[in-house]
Amino acid sequence: MSAPADLLVIGAGPAGLTAALAYKRLRPAARVVLADHLPLPGVKLAVTGGGRGNLSRDLHLDDLIAAFAPAARFVAPAIRAFPPSALRAFFRDLGVPTIVELGGGIYPASQSATAVRDALATAVRRAGVEFRLGHPVTRLEPLTDSNPTWQTDIGLAARRVLLAAGGQSAPALGSDGSGFALARSIGHTIVPPVPALAPLHLREPWIPRLSGLSVHDATLTLPAADGHPSARSTGDLLFTHKGLSGPAALNLSGTISRRLRNGTPVTILLSLLPSPPDFAALRQTHGARPVTTALAKLLPRNLVLELLALSSIPPDTPWARLTAAQTHTLATALTSLPLPVTSTGTFSESMATSGGIALSEVNPKTLASRLHPTLSFAGEILDVDAPTGGYNLHWAFASAHLAATALARP
Repeated sequence: MSAPADLLVIGAGPAGLTAALAYKRLRPAARVVLADHLPLPGVKLAVTGGGRGNLSRDLHLDDLIAAFAPAARFVAPAIRAFPPSALRAFFRDLGVPTIVELGGGIYPASQSATAVRDALATAVRRAGVEFRLGHPVTRLEPLTDSNPTWQTDIGLAARRVLLAAGGQSAPALGSDGSGFALARSIGHTIVPPVPALAPLHLREPWIPRLSGLSVHDATLTLPAADGHPSARSTGDLLFTHKGLSGPAALNLSGTISRRLRNGTPVTILLSLLPSPPDFAALRQTHGARPVTTALAKLLPRNLVLELLALSSIPPDTPWARLTAAQTHTLATALTSLPLPVTSTGTFSESMATSGGIALSEVNPKTLASRLHPTLSFAGEILDVDAPTGGYNLHWAFASAHLAATALARP
């Protein structure tokens, strides 16, 4: 067995790469080893943001932190220590300038997530970090009074360990839940993981007929139930052959996954318009015209036809002949259409994991384990998740920076 490492980082994703580099910069003489079961580092990072690399959001810090509710108070120290401005400076120093797109997304100017991964991995290698790729760590034994180092099953001992092995989403890209097994084996509690940022599956027979159709600024509402608070998500919505996707659906999926796992039936309310049309005005201006004509100016025609069918309204019905009952039914279909959710996408279909290491067992100011002082965590392995759009990736970078900085202190 070789000499003990000063720091062993388990997981070569965005959090692991950033932590290894940050620690090595603070302690250049230290031996830092980065281990991962995949043969290449940053595989998931290279495809983030649709391959364009949505790294963060250009938001006021309070708004950025609030997006992580209910874990907002826990993530605050890390994000305040490494805000979007620091993240952009970090990547600029690596030769990766960034831009802010309309809507606030922070992307590499190259529009290449692979370039981000390559620049980060190159910097880690140049800093002198040792890579142990293709080496899964399946056993981790804490140090004891008689043994001053952590022991592993890859022929390596270490004085400190940073566990950044990701969650359980997109297992083919590295996040296969192995980090949860390691943490559990040394006494940590794992909040049962469920898929997040995943599509929603519905049984409505008309949904598949709209597959590929998208709507801007739709709102999905998840009513309160069985002690769970209500939740709401607004954004682009995509109809699929199984149900709904797009940001409006993805951002509710973790909460829905959790409810379904607990046995709570889930019905969401779909609003395709911010408010019902002014039916009285439409009767006056379009009295003899079919309802389809005016509605097709607000929503895709195929969608309008399906909503009219659900409302039992023939598409050639003139506005002037809509009954009060039909008007009420149509208003409901447009602004609060109930849709039972049967399931969400699996971990293989999800982009993030809801659940992970219980936050009560981790110090938010250092991200050190409360059970093992020389063990720290970073990234998705913790019970932290946020909406789509760069939030989760910012957490990976910020948490890695905080954990490595704290571990490097004398």
